[in-house]
Amino acid sequence: MSGKIIHDGIHGSMKIDGVILNLVKTPEFQRLRNIRQLGLAYLVYPGANHTRFEHSLGAWNVARRLSGELELEEEDAMVLEIAALLHDIGHGPFSHTFESIYKNYTKEHDHMRLGRDIILGRIDITDGNGGGRIPDILNEYGVSPEEVAELVFGRHRKKYVGQALHGDVDVDQIDYLIRDAHYTGVAHGIIDLERLLKVLTIHDGELMVEEKGIEAVEGMMVARSLMYSRVYFHHTVKIAEGMLTRALESALEQDHLWDFWKMIDCRVLVELEDLEGYPAEMVRRIKYRDLYKAAVLAGADELSQEEKRELLTAYRNVKRRQEIERALADAVGAKEGEVILEFSIADLMLSEPRLKSTDIGVLLENGEVQPLTRVTPLANALKRRQTPRWAVLIASPAQYVEDVRKAWRKVLFG
Repeated sequence: MSGKIIHDGIHGSMKIDGVILNLVKTPEFQRLRNIRQLGLAYLVYPGANHTRFEHSLGAWNVARRLSGELELEEEDAMVLEIAALLHDIGHGPFSHTFESIYKNYTKEHDHMRLGRDIILGRIDITDGNGGGRIPDILNEYGVSPEEVAELVFGRHRKKYVGQALHGDVDVDQIDYLIRDAHYTGVAHGIIDLERLLKVLTIHDGELMVEEKGIEAVEGMMVARSLMYSRVYFHHTVKIAEGMLTRALESALEQDHLWDFWKMIDCRVLVELEDLEGYPAEMVRRIKYRDLYKAAVLAGADELSQEEKRELLTAYRNVKRRQEIERALADAVGAKEGEVILEFSIADLMLSEPRLKSTDIGVLLENGEVQPLTRVTPLANALKRRQTPRWAVLIASPAQYVEDVRKAWRKVLFG
C-alpha cells in the first residue's frame, strides 16, 4: 500500500501520499510539531497543546474535501491542497504571540513573508538540517512554487481558489475553529463542517454560499467571534503573551536572539532564560504560571475618541508604548518591565483581519447574488460586536494592581 495513514483527533484517518507525503516529510514541515497552535493559551486551557503541524494537516484535509465538493479542476485542486498544507510553514515560535515584534523589529520575517520565502527556496529555516527542498519537490510534481506561494497570500488567477484558502469562509478558519474548540474544551467553536462543505459553491468565478446554507455560515461566524472573545483574547492569555513579548523585546534591545524567528517554542524559552535578568524572570514566571495580574480591563466604550487615537499611536509606535509602560511603572514604584500595556482592537487588525469579514456572497434561489450582510442581520450584528470585551489591558505584579488602577488614566492621558 502506498502512502501513509495519519490518525487525527478531528478528522479521523487521513491518507496522505505523493506530493503531500513528500512535503510532510520535509524538515520545515516537521518543525511545526514544535510550535503550539495557540501560543501560551495552554496556561489557561490546559488541553491547548496542539500544534501548527496538525492544524496544517487538517487544513489540507478540509481543502481536499472542499476541492471534491466544488469539483475543482485537478490542477487547481492540487495547488489549493498544497497551499493549505503549507500556509503556516513560516510560523515562528508560539505562533501569533510575537506579531508586534515582527511588525516593529523584523518585518521581513513575519510568517506570511517567511512562508513565501521557504516555499520559493529563498530561505532555509532549518539552518542546514536538510531543509530547502520544498521548491524541488513541487517542481518534481509539475506544481509551480510561485503559484503556491501567491496562493498562501490569498492571490490566484481564479478568485475562488484564493478565497478558498484566504476568504470570509475558508479551509484554514474551518479547521482551526473546530480544532481549537476541541482542544481548549470551549464549545463555542463547534461548526457544522459537513454542511458547510456542501453549501459552498462557485458562481461567476467567486466562492459563494447557497441560500439554503446561510445557517451553516452564520454558525461559523458566531463561532469565530466567540472564540476570539473567549480563547484567543482571554485576558490571562494576553498577559502571558505580553510578558513573553517584553522578554524578547528586552533581548533584542541588548542585541540578542535576532534569529528567534527560526526557533521552536522550547528553544526560545531556553535562550531567553539563559540571558538572565528580566528575560529570565519572565520565562520563569511563565514556566511556573506566576503571571502578572490584570489591573485594568477597559472596554472601547469607556474611552473617548481622542483616548483611542492616543492608544493607537502608542500601538503603532513601539517606543511610545514602552515609554508609557515605563511612566506607569515609575508612577507606582515598579521596576521597568513590570507594567505591560496591551490593546486588543489594533492587535486584532494585525493578527486576524478576517474577523470582521462577513461579506461572502449568497447565491439566492432566484439566481441573484447578495452579500451575506444584506441577507441576515446576524452578520451585521457580528460586525458591530466588540471582540473582545476589553480594548485596553494593563497588567502588573499583584502588589501594584491597586496603584495602577488609580494612576493609569492620568499617566496615559494627562
